[in-house]
Amino acid sequence: MGIWIIFAVIIAGIAVASAASKGNRNRIEEEKTKDNWGKFQENEYTSEELENISSYYKLIREDSFFVDDITWNDLDMDRLYGMMDISRSSIGREYLYKTLRMPEFDLQKIKEFDDSAEWIDLNDKTRYAAQSKLERLGFVKNFSFADHIDAVQNLKPIGSGISILLDVLLAAAILFMIFVNAPAGIIIAVGIALVSTAVYFKKKPAIEPYFFSMSQVSRMVRTAWDLKDIKGDLKNAPHSLRKAVSDTERYSESLRGCIKGDWLIADSRSTGSPGEVFMNYIRMFTHVDILHYNRAIPRMHGKKKEITGLYESFGFLETLICVASFRDALKFYSFPELYDTDPENESSFELTDVIHPMIEDAVPNSIRIEKGDGKDILITGSNASGKSTFLKSVALNAILSQSIATSTSRSYKAPLYRIYSSMSLKDDLAAGGSYYMVEIQSLKRIIDAAADDTGVPVICFVDEVLRGTNTVERIAASSAILENMSRMKALTFAATHDIELTYLLDKDYANYHFREEMTDSGVEFSYKILEGPATTRNAIALLDNLGYDKEIIEKAKARAESFMKTGIWR
Repeated sequence: MGIWIIFAVIIAGIAVASAASKGNRNRIEEEKTKDNWGKFQENEYTSEELENISSYYKLIREDSFFVDDITWNDLDMDRLYGMMDISRSSIGREYLYKTLRMPEFDLQKIKEFDDSAEWIDLNDKTRYAAQSKLERLGFVKNFSFADHIDAVQNLKPIGSGISILLDVLLAAAILFMIFVNAPAGIIIAVGIALVSTAVYFKKKPAIEPYFFSMSQVSRMVRTAWDLKDIKGDLKNAPHSLRKAVSDTERYSESLRGCIKGDWLIADSRSTGSPGEVFMNYIRMFTHVDILHYNRAIPRMHGKKKEITGLYESFGFLETLICVASFRDALKFYSFPELYDTDPENESSFELTDVIHPMIEDAVPNSIRIEKGDGKDILITGSNASGKSTFLKSVALNAILSQSIATSTSRSYKAPLYRIYSSMSLKDDLAAGGSYYMVEIQSLKRIIDAAADDTGVPVICFVDEVLRGTNTVERIAASSAILENMSRMKALTFAATHDIELTYLLDKDYANYHFREEMTDSGVEFSYKILEGPATTRNAIALLDNLGYDKEIIEKAKARAESFMKTGIWR
């Protein structure tokens, strides 16, 4: 009897240690949740993590418009995504990523998203309660649950005959140990446990990912049950927020039968607690998780709609929380005033005090394109004067306005757009290409998109058109391309160093510029956009400022002035 007392004490000790470990983790997570609110995050993701995070977006994008890889990378959207990601689960991360990559074209949905995010921001008590419950979903490493939703529907049981036999033998050995011969029984039980462990690790690898998937389904169902506690707080919440929580309750009830005995399967979010370690040994010796897997598979079949519904509802809730926190971290923001496109493509565009959200102390700028003006935007200016930053600021706001109903400006008024850019390109040397080839392919995809009459116009951002070729051909080709784009169903923002383009395109493009001032301490930039073409250049002045030989400076100035007068290099 003494051995059973010792065994009971060990089990009790494990239970107490596990409870203490869980309580400590919960306190840490609660403090982290509150500390992260309203702050830009510093998340960095490995390429493998980003691959998993993007899985859901890749699964559902199909024929819908999405921000393509060139535009996404041009605007450093991975970094912006990381700044706003305070998700407490893999589901939240994946859904937030999807939301940013797939701008919305339904004005009602954009407005509902804004209302829900604002409600989340204003009702902090309910928000913290929701976050603590959503934290149960956890993070799943090494794969995306979204990839497994379909796979779970097609799983088949694996052979369990040998597992049952080994369990019967192990039970018999334990009875032999208790009632017949303890030393011999222990030896026999250990031998059977070792055989069971060997069989377990032979079977487990093929189905281990699906253990995690089934565990994730259990987590979602139990999280949905937890969220019932805040349902009463949502009586005055916007419809989309109330619906998301109600949907989790409805779908979880349909999946109740799928999670019976779910404690037998290893948690998809391992914490290494004493209780988990103990259960892992039980699984190895008895194969209870494999046996449960075989029983649970039939219950999962035909439940794709419910599983997907839970996934999307939780993802939507976490995305709202991330966006509300992001808004609080900004110095100011506005709800975008969006509208459907004018049939004649003469809609006005107005952006007031826009800032780049990833630049600290960014200088705000404004621009307005009147309805009926019919002109695109050409921006000139010196190096480092602010052209590229302004283009990226406008492009980011177009994406953020249609994805998370948030503009980092005082005011954003524009039609709905499909957004493209061609800005921070790189040589595709591995594919045998060149910078110029990459450029013209990038521009061609924008032209093709603008020519595709989907009813939704394109807004595009082009920085330093055709910089990868010689001056004469660059000016000739870029002027022809930009002129052609101005005739299409697109609003084009282009930046260039080539002053010649301001004359060649003055009928189709409104000219703006950024300016610098030379002072005794060097070159100073205001980073404010001004009307009209640029009239100053700073490349030679910067050489002088950095201490280049006077002879070099004088020759450069003379040749530049001669070319400006004659159009011929001497």
